[in-house]
Amino acid sequence: MGEAPPEVWTDELRRTGRVVFLVRRKRLAIQRGCIAVLLGLDPALSFDDWLDAGGVRLGFGLLSVVLVLTLVGGSAWQLITQRPSLTIDREGIHYLRAFLPWNEIGTIGSPHGPRIFRILPITPTNRWSRQLTLTQDNVKDLSAFATWLAGQQADRPSAPA
Repeated sequence: MGEAPPEVWTDELRRTGRVVFLVRRKRLAIQRGCIAVLLGLDPALSFDDWLDAGGVRLGFGLLSVVLVLTLVGGSAWQLITQRPSLTIDREGIHYLRAFLPWNEIGTIGSPHGPRIFRILPITPTNRWSRQLTLTQDNVKDLSAFATWLAGQQADRPSAPA
């Protein structure tokens, strides 16, 4: 759904009552692959040096191996389950463990940041609540998504004062 145009999102919302944006597998694979390569370069090149050096160098080397294996395991889980998903329904926005009802959405910001790391901030009306930050992990075109989300919010009745 994250690669589809806003018209498809609107049709899905009208038809089923919700739109589920699963993790975009291609983006996740490329992103995590690059990180794993960068983390794995030193351990792969200097494993023999660790054993000879011992001490602190061995500790850091083993720590980097654990980090790479954790990253690979977590990424494999995300690729298989396609989680965390972003769900937009008639009640509001569900992302990770956060839920933001339509009447509690203060502002939908504009996407900002470098092209590959763009984020979309959604600020609640309650200033003590946490801001919801969406990335391109679920939706490719954050600008179109922000416009679509603002339109969905405008279609909802506001809460009584």
